[in-house]
Amino acid sequence: MSPTGILFTYALGIVFAVGGIVFMVALDDNRFLFGIPYLVIGLLLVFGARGVQRRAAAREADPDGGPPRPRGH
Repeated sequence: MSPTGILFTYALGIVFAVGGIVFMVALDDNRFLFGIPYLVIGLLLVFGARGVQRRAAAREADPDGGPPRPRGH
């Protein structure tokens, strides 16, 4: 993913997460109905972008590919 895509994904995730928190604090009725989904979407975007960066860094650290690493235990 391009650096601009990562930046926009982080920005959008932070906007959703902060919006979810604001909904849970500021709304009287249906605060959790609106707040929790927005917060979850924001966290998924932020941690998804972080995962993309970690996988890209791992791929750059081993440029020749090497043997596949076992997954799981």
